[in-house]
Amino acid sequence: MAPFSSKAACCSAAVIVFVATPLNGLVHPMSKSTHLIHRRSNHIHRLNLFKGIASNVDDEINREIEDAEMSPFDKLKEELDKGGSLKDAFAAYQTRKKETKGDYENKLALLTNFRSYSNRELLDSDHYTDEPTLDDLNQAVPSKGKTIWASSLYRIGVFVGAFFLFPFVCQLLSTFVEIKSDEFDIVNEQFTPGIGILYGTFVALTLDILYERQNKVQENASVEASLLSQVTQNVLNLFRDQPQIAREASQIIADQVRIIVYRPRGAEMLNIMRADPYARLLSLIDHYQRDNTKFTPQQEAVIDGLRGEIPALMEARAKRLSDEGSSLPPTHFLVLLVLTALSLIGFTAAALTITDDAGEPSFESRMVFAALCAVYVLFYNFCRDMNDPFDGVYQIKRSSAASFLLQIKWLIASQPFGKDVRFDTRGLAPEFDDEEILVGKGDLKVQPASSGLPERNTQQVVPSAASVTAEVPVSREALSIENAQMITADNNAIKVTAADESTAETVILEAQ
Repeated sequence: MAPFSSKAACCSAAVIVFVATPLNGLVHPMSKSTHLIHRRSNHIHRLNLFKGIASNVDDEINREIEDAEMSPFDKLKEELDKGGSLKDAFAAYQTRKKETKGDYENKLALLTNFRSYSNRELLDSDHYTDEPTLDDLNQAVPSKGKTIWASSLYRIGVFVGAFFLFPFVCQLLSTFVEIKSDEFDIVNEQFTPGIGILYGTFVALTLDILYERQNKVQENASVEASLLSQVTQNVLNLFRDQPQIAREASQIIADQVRIIVYRPRGAEMLNIMRADPYARLLSLIDHYQRDNTKFTPQQEAVIDGLRGEIPALMEARAKRLSDEGSSLPPTHFLVLLVLTALSLIGFTAAALTITDDAGEPSFESRMVFAALCAVYVLFYNFCRDMNDPFDGVYQIKRSSAASFLLQIKWLIASQPFGKDVRFDTRGLAPEFDDEEILVGKGDLKVQPASSGLPERNTQQVVPSAASVTAEVPVSREALSIENAQMITADNNAIKVTAADESTAETVILEAQ
């Protein structure tokens, strides 16, 4: 048997004992699958991937969106198809119908409200390698149903319709209300002005809320996209010599870009709770900084910058999501409709005292009524349109945020590993930063292949000293050795790497 150092022998024996002997019932004997074991250093480290943070929840998001698109009748039919009773099916119908009212925030509202900060097709694989141009910033043309209220033809139609409808309204109201000349002063001096003041105040308050909301959403989206672009540049700079880590970090950023561009707000909420991209990115940087003890001053500056920029990203995202969720409920617009109807009724009641012998209103009063109707309908549709900042006539200006998002896509696509990063769907599974499992209270960590994560390719250690090969007996006392750094095993072949600051020795053993 060739001689070898005592340090290498102890490390090898420690590996064999650990593989062959259970540890407090937590570790089972070595199977044929490959296992990767790390020994922690003297100071405490966190898990690579934060506990509770998954790598991807796209499948669950897609299922939730499909469920949210079901109508109340579809929910009833689904319950019956499952074999449920008629009572349960009707309850499912009523629940979905209640959720569609939108007076309170629920899962259906979070998943069905349209949201977009750029053109979705630009993230498709067909446009992946296309250079960004100014044409990419063009706003998508909204549907005619969302913009017809702003057309001249629509406003003229409302005016003409109200002009010819006013005599019938007067006749209908005269059958229920009889106003004498002395009672006209009460209507003209008290009821009508009061309703007018209340209507004007309510409309002004509504427009102020909606204008402020749109400005905040636009500003926070631009700030977040700008910070995300800066983080992307710093990440690519930090990992320029580590393409595997750079690809994984780029995929995390691509996942967030996809969420911002076209996913609904509910999808982003679920993503934050289960697979927050910013938390994953911070975890990856923490993992990289933990595994490397020596950094250049430039790398240290980049890491410090990233640790400050990612929390700022989280803050900008929180503000954007808060502003996106501050839309006005349908009840608010119901109040606006009631005030509009009361104002028109007050004018019509006042016009009954100046009708001719046949009960027809004068031409002037018909013109005024038609003009009031046109203005009221215009204000109502204007408020409804501003309540949706991503569709209709008055949308937020997304060119600023879209330019930064397209810059991110182009930066990543231009990298050597860019073809492996997907913006339109989930990308490759993470390999560098995934969840490690702690074994008891000792110094050992085990990462089983059965955890469902992809196998990683371990980088071979280049020894600075001569390597020797030998067979050693199993020793339980070898568990106390502190310098075992990496062990990989395949079947019964065990490879041990013991390293310190100056030397590295490799021992190949066959387990007895």
